[in-house]
Amino acid sequence: MRPLGYRLAYIGAILIVLLNSWLAYRSLGVFSGSQSWQTHTLQTLTACEQLLAEIRTAESAARGYVLQADPILEKQYSDAVSSIWKSYDELRTQTQDNPSQQQRLPLVRERIQARLTAIEVGVQLRKAQPDAALPPSQLGLMMADQYKYGGFTVAYAISQVEGEERRLLDMRSAQVTLARRSAYTTFGVATLLDLLFLLLAFYLLGKEATARQQIATQSDEIRSLNADLEQRVQERTQELEASNQELEAFSYSVSHDLRAPLRTIDGFSLALYEDFADKLDDEGRDYINRVRNGVQRMGQLIDALLQLSRVTRSDLVLETTDLAELVRSVVGDVRASDPERDVRFEIPSTPVLAQADPRLLRVAFENLLGNAFKFTSKTPGAVIEFGSLLKDGQAVYFIRDNGAGFDMYYVDRLFTAFQRLHGDRDFKGSGIGLATTLRIIRRHKGRIWAEGKENEGATFYFTLGS
Repeated sequence: MRPLGYRLAYIGAILIVLLNSWLAYRSLGVFSGSQSWQTHTLQTLTACEQLLAEIRTAESAARGYVLQADPILEKQYSDAVSSIWKSYDELRTQTQDNPSQQQRLPLVRERIQARLTAIEVGVQLRKAQPDAALPPSQLGLMMADQYKYGGFTVAYAISQVEGEERRLLDMRSAQVTLARRSAYTTFGVATLLDLLFLLLAFYLLGKEATARQQIATQSDEIRSLNADLEQRVQERTQELEASNQELEAFSYSVSHDLRAPLRTIDGFSLALYEDFADKLDDEGRDYINRVRNGVQRMGQLIDALLQLSRVTRSDLVLETTDLAELVRSVVGDVRASDPERDVRFEIPSTPVLAQADPRLLRVAFENLLGNAFKFTSKTPGAVIEFGSLLKDGQAVYFIRDNGAGFDMYYVDRLFTAFQRLHGDRDFKGSGIGLATTLRIIRRHKGRIWAEGKENEGATFYFTLGS
């Protein structure tokens, strides 16, 4: 699983666990609320029973007092009357949340008040006649729990309140049972889901740990392979450097040693021509001229190879160099090679400074400007321009001409030694100059490339340093 998948799985698991916790908390809240209402109903029923018991106590104490005229019983009667109204107030407080019960309570109070009034009449008559018992008619009126509305007693009025509370008790008990079952179910489901996600989390963690272990193992293998590859590259580089040094030394030695026989051939061919020219016919003299041209051509190639070898072998000494001034100096030499030509050189009048080896860079400019001068030899109104520009924050220098140009299809062959895009009849050359320039630019850790079009000129760009 990808890192994004792990994150989404963990976030989903956390959300579901939080949802389960909220559902369990909500179920417990409903269960607790239902229990509170059930307890409240039971307390209301207890208040009803307490009120009825206080009324019975008052009746019993009053009855005993009427029969025995005992002061203790009179005090019990008075205390019971006080408790009756306290219990009534408690019942009224308990039923404040129920409007229908509140409507019943005034009738209960009226029944209680009537009943206590009847009892109080008997008590007061007994006090007025302490030595004589009450007649049966008065005693019956006192003892009967009836009022002028017939058989609507206090007990019946309170039973109306109790009946409503018992109905509420049955309903709230059912709610408590349902809430308890719902809480148990929610808690069980939430616990089961939490366990499942916990197992899933452990599974994912184990899988991730295994994947990390595999990645660590693969990383160790890659590091080992990289170290081995780096070692092999170093060894191969050392071998190549040694081979290049041997090849350069061999090229330098061969080029240098070839000079002596070439000079001999050139000298004797010149002596042969000077001493025996009058004895040779035109064909013989042509052969001697061809020999000498070939020798001179071979000498130029040897000079180019030696220059290419020196570029590689010499030390690189970087210093702040004015490229514009260096180009002007090279242009003077180029003009001297053919002073009759009319070529316009465009060079910045302000210094173009760069960190470069002026000795090596002069060789590069000699090749680039020499090529531009050569390939504009058949172009009327020839223009050769040197300049610089900024590309991606880096200075890029260029030599541009409006000469013969080249086909971009062969651009990859430009900087290869002995690869020429124009025939020797059209433009003379060794085919080594641009290869030498490429090595000089590379030694400066730069890059060189070219753009051109046949008969419309060419531009050579290069950078110095990374």
